[in-house]
Amino acid sequence: MASARPGAAGHALRAALRTHVRRAAGREPNPLGRRSDMQRSRLVVALTIALLISFALALLTALAVLRVGQREARYDGQHRHRVTATTVAAAVADRPASRSGVGGFHAQAVWHFPAGVRGSGPIGVGSAAPAGTESTVWVDDHGLPVSAPRPGTEIATTAALTGTGTMMLSSGAVFAAYWLGNRRIDRRTTAAWAKEWEGVEPEWSGRPRRPRRRPEFGDQ
Repeated sequence: MASARPGAAGHALRAALRTHVRRAAGREPNPLGRRSDMQRSRLVVALTIALLISFALALLTALAVLRVGQREARYDGQHRHRVTATTVAAAVADRPASRSGVGGFHAQAVWHFPAGVRGSGPIGVGSAAPAGTESTVWVDDHGLPVSAPRPGTEIATTAALTGTGTMMLSSGAVFAAYWLGNRRIDRRTTAAWAKEWEGVEPEWSGRPRRPRRRPEFGDQ
């Protein structure tokens, strides 16, 4: 029973969309249909198309970010190398990088990369790392320290977040335009209804119509 509900909801949604399409095209066999109904259906059809375009744009954006990240990861994998460094001094506390006062430790170290080339520099270590401690560092083709290549999960997460953000921004703009369009139709419908009621209300209530005042000389 529970598995039939999503299918029924989807069928009802498709039926409602078909009704809006027919009404927007002026092909709905309904003699009581109003112009405002046609305008609202056209607005619903435009909303559906715009949301589909927004989804496609978000998907393409996410795929583009994913491809760029994967291309950079392949390049980094070819030009960044993991080597073993050996500290030549005891660990020293870093300066606190934030107001919380939490900092790490570093120590001067040496490594050999490329072959026969000695590199040196500070590396991150534990608080009690003495001289002679070995640690893994990443260097480029020239033996200079670099950051580690981005993992595939981080690249995929960045692409997904970018696509989601694009979808939220574009769909938000679409729904805002839909809301403004509905408000405009509501104002027009209310004004037309008030004008019609002005002519029908005296007959419905039995109240005599107020004669319109003839313009007199000097009226603007």
